Amino acid sequence: MGRDLYPVFLDLSGRCVVVVGGGTVATGRAARLAAHGAVVRLVSPDVSPVLAGMIADGRVAEHRARRYEHGDLDGAVLVIAATDDAGINRRVRDDAREVGAEVNVVDDPDGSTAVIPALMRQGDLAVAISTGGASPVVSRRIREDLEHRFGPGWSGLIALLAETRDAFVAAQPAVVPRRAAVEALLDSGIVDRIAVEGPDACRSDVCAALGIGATTVEAA
Repeated sequence: MGRDLYPVFLDLSGRCVVVVGGGTVATGRAARLAAHGAVVRLVSPDVSPVLAGMIADGRVAEHRARRYEHGDLDGAVLVIAATDDAGINRRVRDDAREVGAEVNVVDDPDGSTAVIPALMRQGDLAVAISTGGASPVVSRRIREDLEHRFGPGWSGLIALLAETRDAFVAAQPAVVPRRAAVEALLDSGIVDRIAVEGPDACRSDVCAALGIGATTVEAA
């Protein structure tokens, strides 16, 4: 059995993340981090065409176009070591621990303090999948299966629940009845209806099931 890793979703908005490397893996990591609002610092003398475009349009906030040096991790909360040089990756790992940043070393889960999971996302629904670094291929296959299982009906329902949450809590302050109402809603076939008809067409039925008026939600 692998390490017992604690799963967590991080808010990286406006926070410094360092990506060391300029190849395919570094490109994927940098793109995903930038999409989640991280301030990406890239350290690599050579970069992929996609990374070059990200540097040009500002998605990569800072590019240090040289080999990795001590001090490149200052201010980082998360570090990605994604070079094809195991020696440099080890240096990055050790320096990250020194500055108190979490580090993901590509192809070295045992040397990492953070494992980057495969991510299935539908709207605000996000499911992270990890095999503890044992097999990214398996993680990807599970993600693909989940994408088929949890389609747009689920993300539509979650959007409606987010939209109605304040009114729902105000109308039903007790937790147990709220839980029962949502369970009944899930059992009603609403997910399939939203997938076919769309969230707007199902809003009034969701509100009725939750015991709130659609006009109350619209006014809010």
